[in-house]
Amino acid sequence: MLRARMIFAAALVIVSIAAGNAWAAPKIVTIQSSPLQINVAGDGSFQIFNSVVPGFGQVYPTSTQYGDFGVFAEIDGTLYAPAFTDHAGTATGSLGTYTPWQQVAISNVTGEGSASNPFTVSVSLAAPGTDVRATVVVTHVRGNNFFRLRTQYFSTAAHTLNAFVGADIYLAGSDQGIFVTVPELNAVGGRNCDPADGAYNILLIPITPASRFTTGFYASVWQQIGARELDNATGNDAGCIDNGAAVQWNDIMRNSTSVELNTAVSFGDIPSPSNFFGFFVDVTPDAVALSPGQSATLNVRVTHNEELGFNAPITLSAPGLPPGMNLTFARNTFAAPGDGTTTATLTIDSSIFPQLYRGVSIFGSGGGETHGDSVTVDVLCDPPRILGINQPKSADVTRGSTATLTVKSENAGVTYQWYRGYSPLTFSPISGATSASFTTGAVNEQQEYWVRITNPCGTADSVTAIVKPAN
Repeated sequence: MLRARMIFAAALVIVSIAAGNAWAAPKIVTIQSSPLQINVAGDGSFQIFNSVVPGFGQVYPTSTQYGDFGVFAEIDGTLYAPAFTDHAGTATGSLGTYTPWQQVAISNVTGEGSASNPFTVSVSLAAPGTDVRATVVVTHVRGNNFFRLRTQYFSTAAHTLNAFVGADIYLAGSDQGIFVTVPELNAVGGRNCDPADGAYNILLIPITPASRFTTGFYASVWQQIGARELDNATGNDAGCIDNGAAVQWNDIMRNSTSVELNTAVSFGDIPSPSNFFGFFVDVTPDAVALSPGQSATLNVRVTHNEELGFNAPITLSAPGLPPGMNLTFARNTFAAPGDGTTTATLTIDSSIFPQLYRGVSIFGSGGGETHGDSVTVDVLCDPPRILGINQPKSADVTRGSTATLTVKSENAGVTYQWYRGYSPLTFSPISGATSASFTTGAVNEQQEYWVRITNPCGTADSVTAIVKPAN
């Protein structure tokens, strides 16, 4: 009943927005394949039927040939979207104000459904009031439980353009599911609540790395697209509810008048990344434990995906490292087709805050793709220690000569400060005496010295070393 009330409200709100515009009902071209039947509408929307769960469309509303699933773009502050008000039973009311795409053209199905010649439908869209045009190309290979979307945006002038793909998903004959994210695919979506007959997933897979994502209550997904900002929520603790998902790419036409975004949408088992990614980055080990001031060597391997025909140079980088963490590559570029190995030195500054750092990532970029792998870094919180044999030692020296005192810490990445007087009194720090060794001035009378060593985890004070003339 709640869904029905929201549909009615949606129709009232959006019909008033579209008043005065004669939008024709979107034409549908169907890719009739197996296991998927993909209905491609001329307004940039989609509905999918899966023979694994016959009788149900996998996008709400499931009883129609149209679905609440499509491509969106915010162009200079205006949101453009499929003409959902021309779809029977749509539940996209929380999108708020938007302008429907202008339907320009939709092709017939071409291709034979093979990997080299997939089924293909192309949709041409225009953003009214702008010079921006979009081409959405849908391809499917017979036997795959996923299909691909290649969306290209074109313009002759500069625009601020944020793009989205979003869907109100319907999971294996149920309009309720558990939110799910698949990190190895950078994917978001949902899974059926009762996987007794096997887990069934619907996933949005951004092959072109996305800026933001969300998986949550379906109305919240539309509301976030309408607000032009996804919240990066995973919804993992929300339980079994009526859900949707979306991904977002920000400011994609800043440096170009054309851009291509690649997405895959899968239904059923989670597919392998090898189906989508042109290359892979592997980092070993996947976890290291370091104290402040220490370093670790990481092994990095880049491998191109020969099955997808990837052939481009790859450049490695490590953006967004936590403060106090540095990484340098022995080699950071690989010639086409994009294969090679190198090492990376991860160094922890003495100033870093000790904690467990998850998701410290190394990325490769090339051929329009960016992929990476991550390592967990455990910065240990061990305060410094001075063993007895490494304490500064008292000494008798010839009157008028100097003495050199030395301390050794059991920890790397420590700092030193020497003091006159008895440990641990800090009234008389010695200027410039900030290393493991300290040389006194001329000794003509008894003097007392000690040192404090420090790291982010604490301090350790040495014993007092007494230096006096021998006669």
